[in-house]
Amino acid sequence: MNYISVHSQLYDNLAKEYEEKVNSRKEYNRSLVLRFTKFIKTGKKVLDVGCAVGLDTSIFISNGFTVTGIDLSKEMVKFAKARNPAAVVIRGDFLKTNFDGTFDAIFAQSFIHLFPKADAMEVLKKMKTLLKPNGVVYIGTSKSNESREDWFEKTDYSGNHKRFKKYWTKDELRQVLLDSGFKVLDYFEIDDILYDSRNPLDKVRMVFIVKN
Repeated sequence: MNYISVHSQLYDNLAKEYEEKVNSRKEYNRSLVLRFTKFIKTGKKVLDVGCAVGLDTSIFISNGFTVTGIDLSKEMVKFAKARNPAAVVIRGDFLKTNFDGTFDAIFAQSFIHLFPKADAMEVLKKMKTLLKPNGVVYIGTSKSNESREDWFEKTDYSGNHKRFKKYWTKDELRQVLLDSGFKVLDYFEIDDILYDSRNPLDKVRMVFIVKN
């Protein structure tokens, strides 16, 4: 099964529901974005990877950043463009998309877990090439006590939707980031406000902020 095509259709189906949750997520997302912006020292150009309906993109813009967003879902991109007329929003596969220039920062709040480990390594490799010297990356995902990857039901939205997901342990993800040539600047954990008790591995999210 091609996980890229499945994810494209899945997030098309969920885009309206993501949009409906924007107001309830604004302050939570703002706190994460603003914590990250303190590490951006080289300029104001940000790439929002897996931008969904563009909430984080809008927060960056409201704080003076120039943003390019990319998402696989055409329906997500429609909402993101409507919310952010000042941003460049691309519909595409991150690994296959050619971007215009380099970035001071890359924001990937819920992205790295959508790839098998081998492909995730390629994602990190590409992120490194897209960064300016001393650029920074935000990597957020659910924290797991066990490393595994497979097709799992997405339980935090309506419907019976399966997606491919890689569950990362803290030590595993840290090592992959180091092996990819990044330096860890910060690490923190947060309670996920979308936590669903049917999937306890998603109760805590972990965030690495790394430097090129």
